Formats: sequence, C-alpha cells, structure tokens
Amino acid sequence: MKKEMDNVNDILEPTSVDLSKPKKALSKLLDNERKDKDMSNLIGVLNNGENYIRQTLRTEVKKFDESVISELEEGLEAIERIIANPRTFIKEQAELVQVGLAKRVSSISIRHFATHSQFVRNINEKNEVIPEKVLTIYAETDTAIYENRFVMTLIRRCLQFIQMRYNYILEHGETNDSDLLLIHNKTKVDDITYEVDTRIKISTPSKDDGNLEKNNFLLTKLLELKNRCSTYLGSAFMTQMKGAKEVSSPIHMTNMIVKQPDYHRCYLFWNFIESYEELGVSFDIEEKNQEFNKKYLEDISLHVANSVALIESNKVNKEVETSLTKSYNPEIIFTLEDQTYEEGKYLYDAYPEAYNAPNPLLSLTSEEVRIKEEKLLQKLKNEKDAKKVVSKNIAKRKDEVEYEEAKKRKERIDDVLMRIDALIEENRELKEEIKRLKKQK
Repeated sequence: MKKEMDNVNDILEPTSVDLSKPKKALSKLLDNERKDKDMSNLIGVLNNGENYIRQTLRTEVKKFDESVISELEEGLEAIERIIANPRTFIKEQAELVQVGLAKRVSSISIRHFATHSQFVRNINEKNEVIPEKVLTIYAETDTAIYENRFVMTLIRRCLQFIQMRYNYILEHGETNDSDLLLIHNKTKVDDITYEVDTRIKISTPSKDDGNLEKNNFLLTKLLELKNRCSTYLGSAFMTQMKGAKEVSSPIHMTNMIVKQPDYHRCYLFWNFIESYEELGVSFDIEEKNQEFNKKYLEDISLHVANSVALIESNKVNKEVETSLTKSYNPEIIFTLEDQTYEEGKYLYDAYPEAYNAPNPLLSLTSEEVRIKEEKLLQKLKNEKDAKKVVSKNIAKRKDEVEYEEAKKRKERIDDVLMRIDALIEENRELKEEIKRLKKQK
C-alpha cells in the first residue's frame, strides 16, 4: 500500500520545476522557528483552539466498454455495404398516351385496348383496328423500400447513440489523481477570534491504472466512428431516401432482413442500440486519508502560526486616500460567512460541523458518481419505456389504417373487375352482332 502511495505521489511531482531547493529552504526556516520561544508560545495557544486537519489521496480511473466499439464497427461495415449497393424494387406505372407516343406495347396494352372500345379511331378496309390511345407501362427503380427505410432510420439512430456518449465522455470523462490538504483552526484569544482556513490541492491527469494510452485510443476510435457515421447522412443513398418515412420498433422480419447477411447484421445492430442502456464508460474512484507523523503536524502548526502572524504584521493603520462608503437600510441578510458558504468560496464541508454539505468545488465522491449515474440511467430507461409505449400505439394504429386501406383497395379492385367483365361481355356481344351483320350482307 505504501509503495502504491509513493508511486502516486511521484506522479504528482512536477518534472519541469526543481522543488528540492525550496524544500530545503522551507525545512531550514521551520527548524529555526521551532527554536523561537515566542513562536512556540503562539503555537501552544493555537493548538488549544478548534483544529481540524485532513489530507486525502484520491485516484480516479475510467474504463471503456470495448464491446461497444467492436459492435459499432461491425454494424457500420454492414451499413456501408448496403448504402454502396442498396436493394431496389422495379415499380411499374401505367399511363394512357396517344398511340404515336407509346414506346412499348405489351400484352397488358392489348388487353386494355380490347376492353375499351372508346379508344378505337377507326377500322380500315382490311378490318384492322386503328387505336387512338393505348395503355403503356413505364418501369422505374424504387429505392424507398421498407428494408432501405429501416437502414436509413438505423443510420440516424446510430449517430445519435454515438454522439450522446461521446459528448458525455468529453464533458464528464476527465479523471485526475490528486492530493488534498485541508487545515482549519479557530482560536479565541481574549475578545479576538483568529480563524485560519487553508486548502492545498495538487492534481494531475490520471494514468487510468496504466490504461491511459488504451483509453485515448478508444476515445479517438469513438470519434472516428462518429465522423464516419456522419458522412452517411450526405451519401447518395440518403439523398435517394429523402422524404421517405422512418420505421419504428418492432422491425418486420421480411425475407430480405432474414436472409440477406448485411440487412440481418443491421437488424442485430438495431437490437443492440435499442437494448444498450449504459454509457459505455465507468469510473472507479478511491480516496485514502493519509496519516500524519509528529514532524508533519508540527510543520502544519507552524503554518497556522505564520498565517496569524502574517495578518497581524500587515494590518493597515494608515487611512487610504480613496475610500468607498455605502449606507444600507436595515434588513435581514446573510452574514459574510453565510454568503461565502452559499457561493462556495470556502470549503466548509470538509469540517465536522458541515461534513455532509454539498460543495461544487470538490470532485465528486465515488458514491455521488454512482448515484448520479443511476439517476441518468433511470432517466434513460424511463424515456425508453415511454418510447416503447408510443411506438406500440403507433404500430397498432398503423396496422389498423393499413387494414382499412387494404379493405377499401380490394373493394375498388372488385368494382373495377366487375366493370371489366361487363365490358368484355359487351365487346363479345358487339363482335357477334358484327359477324351477324356481315353474314346478312
């Protein structure tokens, strides 16, 4: 344990400044003060007052969840292969045009013309029917199929997933090793009260228990993945999907999503993003109170005595030439001590009478970090549960609307088919009438 402490203290020692000579000069000065009788008397008086001393060695270590990085890499690779060559659907669109503008005549065109005699221009001497308009079929490629809308939505959710975690790590992920010394002395001599508060803190970026280089690499990797996912938003695939409707959970398991490897890998990636509720980084914080030997306590007592002697020897007796005065109406206000406590200028929470008071100037303890992280995770879980309920209601309403639309579509198709059958029957009767008239001639 002592060896570990020494190693951390070595880290907290600057390399660009030589402190050996100032240490020796301070030690010599303190030795001389110990021999001074008046200084010893002052120390004796101060030691009988209210004293509190604490020195805390704090180490902070952050750990990344490497499985998130690997999962993101595999998921983005599948997305890249899809957007480079997305599956499409050939959509046929029928249009009624003048016969001279028809580029292609199919069997559908013939069947349509046979049932729509109003588009007959004339019949020549050879009994050939000359059409005026024909139904032609145009084929076009449709990219906005369900599977591609699923990938489009996945890209946007993936970027949000990475962005949230990357911003959190940048704002809250800095870890430091620190050594904090807190000294408090309050002594009353006659009617005069002396109060000394000293806070000395030494901190340096943490080595993360030897994983600093690895953590920096993973953070850089996360940034690369974020930038990589951002470029997908400007890809030709996303341009083609502009205006397409996003999908929501649960994902429909179409044949393409089940059987095509890249689309299926995106489905697994979707499930990972939906179910992963952690931030991808955890923090281990350890605090150890150091013990004070006799010489160290004597040095601290000398520091307090020097602080009292300093202010006594520098009292301003001569009036300054310029002064500011202001009158106040009597009212209930904070005392000076209360104001400094409210504004967090002094760290009273380190002392027994206010040990549990919150202090924004101190680093969070491990328990505070745990509570804060639990609240954040609970908030994320609540938002996710609410999202699931909304998504479920939307999906239910969507199914109902699709069912109603399909029902109406079937009724229209049945009506059209009935009219087509009627026209075919009418055309057949017309042909028989033409044959009968020809025989009479």
